[in-house]
Amino acid sequence: MTRELKALVFSMFYNFFITIIKLFGGVFFGLGSLFADGLHTLSDFITDLVSFLGVHLSKKRPTKSHPFGFGRVEYLTNLFVGMLLVVLSVYIIVSGFFNPFVVPDTMVFYLILSVFFLKLIVVFFLKFACKKIRSQVVITSYRESILDLVSTIIVFVVVLLLQFSHQYPILEYADIIGSSIIGLMVFVMALKIISENALSLLGEAEVDSKLCDDITRFVLSFYGVHDTKFNLIKYGDYYQIHLMIEVSPGLSLKQVSNLERKLKKELLHHRSFHIKYLTIYVTNQLEK
Repeated sequence: MTRELKALVFSMFYNFFITIIKLFGGVFFGLGSLFADGLHTLSDFITDLVSFLGVHLSKKRPTKSHPFGFGRVEYLTNLFVGMLLVVLSVYIIVSGFFNPFVVPDTMVFYLILSVFFLKLIVVFFLKFACKKIRSQVVITSYRESILDLVSTIIVFVVVLLLQFSHQYPILEYADIIGSSIIGLMVFVMALKIISENALSLLGEAEVDSKLCDDITRFVLSFYGVHDTKFNLIKYGDYYQIHLMIEVSPGLSLKQVSNLERKLKKELLHHRSFHIKYLTIYVTNQLEK
């Protein structure tokens, strides 16, 4: 199992456990915002599950009809997740207005703190995984986990405000407002996921300036290469690169051939670049 899949399995396990606690707590204490928070965490679990299947499919070997592999399946997976979150966000907002008013027992504070720290473990784990794994689905899972953490904080504030609702009747609406805010947060995140992955599905070029600069420096470090230009196209967690290099006019045909072969080998095996498909164009004068 790859590191990417292991990260999703870890997140899946914790999200399922946290979902059960939040949904049970929401029903037991009659707290709509906590139940909405549980639905939010449930969406994280479903996201991880769908992403796990998507990543598994994206690792399939290239075929004649798909010579560059199935890396973009990850973007399709995230688009599905985004649309699912849109539906869920609408449900959270609408259902929040039908929740009966209750002042929850103070025991709910301990429950909220417990799930908060459990989710914090997931957030730190996924943050570490994002640094090690260049994967859009892991990044999406990390972003959703942060959002889920924020929604739990909102529930904590809601419960705190409800304790003073007898003195200040307007605070009776705190649960409804809290559920609506959580729903809107999920909706905004859903739109962001859809927009980002829709562009990537169309063949978006990598805009990570640090990665591009690292590749440029690496290519220019080879003897005989005077200048370089390239297009780096994202395919999930790997790249396809169209590399153009300007070489010295004094190089022989054999030297150019050896340079091209060595450059291709080094780029494809470089652990930090994640390049899987490479096309090299050699010229004596690179257009600016």
